[in-house]
Amino acid sequence: MNNKSSVIFISFLLFWLLLAPTSAIIPDPTINGWIKNAISLFLIWYVRQDIAMMFNQEFRIYNILLLTYCAISIFSIYYNADTISNYSGTYITQDGEIELEGVTSVKSTLYSCIGLLTASLYVQRISGMTDMIVFLKTFYVLLLLVIIPTNIEAFTKPAEMGTMAQYLIGNKFTVGYYNLYLCAFYYFLHPYLDFQRNRFILFSIIIMMLIVSIYIQCGTMVLASLVFMFFALFAPYKFRINISSAKLIVVTLIVLGIGFFMFVSWILQYESFQFIINLLNKDITLTGRVGIFASIQQAFNISPWVGLGYGNSIIISYYFTGALNSQNGIIDLFIQVGFLGVFTFIALIYTCSKEVEQNRELRYPLVAFLITMIVISMVEIPFKHIFIFFLSFCFIEDEAYNEDEDEDEINEENIVLADE
Repeated sequence: MNNKSSVIFISFLLFWLLLAPTSAIIPDPTINGWIKNAISLFLIWYVRQDIAMMFNQEFRIYNILLLTYCAISIFSIYYNADTISNYSGTYITQDGEIELEGVTSVKSTLYSCIGLLTASLYVQRISGMTDMIVFLKTFYVLLLLVIIPTNIEAFTKPAEMGTMAQYLIGNKFTVGYYNLYLCAFYYFLHPYLDFQRNRFILFSIIIMMLIVSIYIQCGTMVLASLVFMFFALFAPYKFRINISSAKLIVVTLIVLGIGFFMFVSWILQYESFQFIINLLNKDITLTGRVGIFASIQQAFNISPWVGLGYGNSIIISYYFTGALNSQNGIIDLFIQVGFLGVFTFIALIYTCSKEVEQNRELRYPLVAFLITMIVISMVEIPFKHIFIFFLSFCFIEDEAYNEDEDEDEINEENIVLADE
């Protein structure tokens, strides 16, 4: 197997762990789990040298924080194994009743963290190599293969008001997230958008995301489409440089995430925000989010330091609010991993953003993605393991694009010569 084939193979395995709708491909959860576990163990062996050096290189601080976050996630599940059973309940859906008990186990959280760690270590390994382009292209193509049939299905089965239609990869929010991931990967492939065709393709992908989000009545992802479009295509150069600041990104996260949660009732009194709400076709309670924000605070004192376990916010949120999540990224994270986990998560974003500062133009696509996710975190829960995986792209180097840029220049010259 040559080097390019090896990169494609590893990229496929990582995609299978992180993004593939495996339950739709392999309905049997046992077999599906065995395959994922086998892939995780293989990837540990594959990146064994990177694991041995993860604390001895330029990525040391980031890796320590990432490992700490994973350790807190695993420990919180173990520590609250008995506590979480006190909050079980029955969730009623159109298809019947679902018993909500401990959503995740130590084993499943461990394997999820293994996938996250191995993916981040592999991205770090190839960050300054042309293998990175092969990796990004593989993810982009695989995402296309998932999104095309999903979007087609979305147009044949739109979500009706008050319902949660299910699609190939999940609910309407998942459809929106996958479209956003596709936009982000294309932007990672063409960070400078040097050629008009690259800008046009990115614009077309974002428009597709916007149209799909409108059609399935997902206001949150309509907002995400507009925010990402502005930051990727219309933000002035000086604004891009200024916004790519570690301190500013962290402050934005805290103000929009925690600030909006605390002062939402006061904020919604202003006509400007009411106009935005009406534009997104939402009611003044933000589809019940104001009430959820008030009720979920009852859960804050249960396990404030390490939370109640990665994934278990579903049970807690349903017990206290009647909704399956807290509808706020930082608050949902706090319920899962507590103060220590949230602090480590913010430190990860800060460390990642400091890396962005070293090459703001090249790594700006990550900033556009981060800001978009931070904005929607006010009313959604985007801070999952896949989000942390995206942070590892802060290490991408110019050298990774050298060969690809040369090919683009040759193709552009050929187009010009053909026109002449």
